[in-house]
Amino acid sequence: MRALVATAAAMALAAGLGAGAAVAAPTPPSEQDVRDAHRAVDDAERSVADIELRLAELSAQADAADLAVQQAGEAYTQAVADADAAEQEATEARQRSDEAARSAEEARRRLVTMAREMSRSGGSAELLQAMLSADGFEDVARRSSTLGRLTGKADEAVQEFRAAQLVAGTLSARADEAAVAAQDARQAAQSALDTAEQTQQQAEDALAAGAAERAELINRLAAARQTSADVERQRQDQLDAQRRERENAAARAAALNPPASTPSTPATGGTTPVDTGSSTGTGGATGDASADDGSSSGAPADTGSSGGGTTPPAGGTTTPPPPPVTRPTTPPPAPPSSGLGSGVSRGSAAAGQAAVQWATARVGSPYLWAGTGPDAFDCSGLTMRAWQAAGVNLNRTSRDQYKQVLKIPYDQLRPGDLVFWSSNPNDANAIYHVAMWAGNGQIVEAPKPGEVVRVVPMRWAGTMPFAGRP
Repeated sequence: MRALVATAAAMALAAGLGAGAAVAAPTPPSEQDVRDAHRAVDDAERSVADIELRLAELSAQADAADLAVQQAGEAYTQAVADADAAEQEATEARQRSDEAARSAEEARRRLVTMAREMSRSGGSAELLQAMLSADGFEDVARRSSTLGRLTGKADEAVQEFRAAQLVAGTLSARADEAAVAAQDARQAAQSALDTAEQTQQQAEDALAAGAAERAELINRLAAARQTSADVERQRQDQLDAQRRERENAAARAAALNPPASTPSTPATGGTTPVDTGSSTGTGGATGDASADDGSSSGAPADTGSSGGGTTPPAGGTTTPPPPPVTRPTTPPPAPPSSGLGSGVSRGSAAAGQAAVQWATARVGSPYLWAGTGPDAFDCSGLTMRAWQAAGVNLNRTSRDQYKQVLKIPYDQLRPGDLVFWSSNPNDANAIYHVAMWAGNGQIVEAPKPGEVVRVVPMRWAGTMPFAGRP
């Protein structure tokens, strides 16, 4: 930019030469000319800085729009999974209700048969009519005088019918409630889909507007720098790539080298004995969890003698040791359910390789909201089907998959393991994406709407604290 000063001075000099070269010697630029040239350079530099700042903002806005789409997609997938579960529950509730209704009908038929037998053997015709009427069974159950005419066997049959009828009515009401809940869940899923599609459209509009503004800014930048738009576009792309690489490298270092955790005190049930004869006071209360023999470093605590206990005084009288002193202790907090080592792993390394092969064979398949194949997938649909093909069943959503699988550190990743991204690394319910580790620093994933299943380098930024092993 400082070259513009020389350019401005040269222009001023040329103007002076053109006006009076025939009559006078060249006139040097005035102080005002120099100040004007400096001002022009400063204005150009500020313009360039403003443009580059706006370009960085546009890049961040594009990332935010992409994140919003993935979060909306995960919310829809969760809503679909909830709706499927609600419909399954409604189906099972209706089946139980129908079974109870059949049991009640069988009990009614036994009563009818019993009433007919009583009538043939001289029993009360009035009782037969009550039993065969629409409200006869309730009438029989209510009227103790009529119930008293029945034999013990008939009494049991009536009680059995009453119980079956009560169960059938209860289960029928529950089935109706489950059906309403399933309908509500399906409507919620449709609403989530509408929101996801609207979010995607908004993101596409924002990205298109951002791309247009970026192109205009790059043209202005090229003019200010007296370069070409292609050169400036390449330069901005490189700056974006460098920024992402720095973020990715920092996130990778943090994931592979997590801070050392402070050893927790093992819970001992409220009070911890303190050996008052020990010079260090060590024991189960403050030692490492692995030192459950009461020592802090593998050596017995110093009790004041070489043989432990209390040395008897001369004369043979043994002084009993003092009773242990107890003090209240606070049990350590329970580890979170999604912490390191939580969850379950059922697959082998060979199964992981098989899952990767299945997933990579789907490269090029389109992304589909809540898709589970066979021709289109969302992120968790791809990982679920891949591991299902390898013999391991996974939960439907990326959030539930993280809660399900065994949490492992990133330096133990092997092909087939899962990596998760979240807007809050401390909250599994904020997870919005899952991919499968393919080895050699690569992942296979169904990324987002408009893209296809692909194998790409691992992105470390935004990942959960641990990977998962199905």
